[in-house]
Amino acid sequence: MKRKVIVIAGVLLAAIIAITVFMRMMGGSGVGIDNDPEAEVKGDSNVLVAYFSWSGNGQQMAGWISEETGGELFRIVPSESYGEDFDSCADRAKNELDNEIRPELSEHIDAETMARYDVIYLGFPVWWYDLPMPVWTFLEEYDLSGKTVIPFFSHNGSSNGANSVKRVAELADGATVLTENALSLRGSNVSGSEQEVKEWVKDIGK
Repeated sequence: MKRKVIVIAGVLLAAIIAITVFMRMMGGSGVGIDNDPEAEVKGDSNVLVAYFSWSGNGQQMAGWISEETGGELFRIVPSESYGEDFDSCADRAKNELDNEIRPELSEHIDAETMARYDVIYLGFPVWWYDLPMPVWTFLEEYDLSGKTVIPFFSHNGSSNGANSVKRVAELADGATVLTENALSLRGSNVSGSEQEVKEWVKDIGK
């Protein structure tokens, strides 16, 4: 009986470790929010705050950055939603990354409007130690030459962004990517980080 209890305990521990590692690679857990876009951007500001968000963390961070900068919000929206279920989302994200699948996006910025932005704040969660594939699609769609791209991201352990920030620099061809100034927030801390986010924006401006 005692041996059986030990075996069961060992199995449970292994399961907990596996789940923890799994969540860390995906950058968090929870339930997905809606797949709705922001209002259409007009190019009335020289700052664009573009973000991809599944759990809502990136959306919240982007909103604060927009408030502080006056930048226009643009949500990177995949044509096919990742849904609300974490496991299904994680499986799809892994498959897309492994096979370099660029998901189609339902929202786009016309070239004339994009040309008006000098600075792009780019937000995303760290998924599987890398940049979510919808953000690959976004970065490869536009000519960002001469623009400044500033990454911000949420994570669940990869506080340095793992390979995601480096990937932004690779994909934002011709842009100046402020890799050393990227904002990193643990997903579970995002909701209480408004002041930290806005202070970061002020420091970038200096």
